[in-house]
Amino acid sequence: MIRTQIQLPEEDYERLRNVASRQGRSMADCIREGIDLFLRRTESETNDFSRLPAFHARPPEDLKDHDRWWAEAVAEGGES
Repeated sequence: MIRTQIQLPEEDYERLRNVASRQGRSMADCIREGIDLFLRRTESETNDFSRLPAFHARPPEDLKDHDRWWAEAVAEGGES
């Protein structure tokens, strides 16, 4: 592990200290768990391709209209 230092608002520090004490854990362990949860959520959002609009295959001669099709997909709620 790599040692690092963070600054917390006093209220968060006290809350974290109390939770860690109640659970019989170190504050560092609680912080590591929080970081792990944050990174997992962030990474899963980054790799969530289900949020991308679905496209239907078009014949090659129609590819010149791809901007219009993209605009239609966005208008239909395919992208936020």
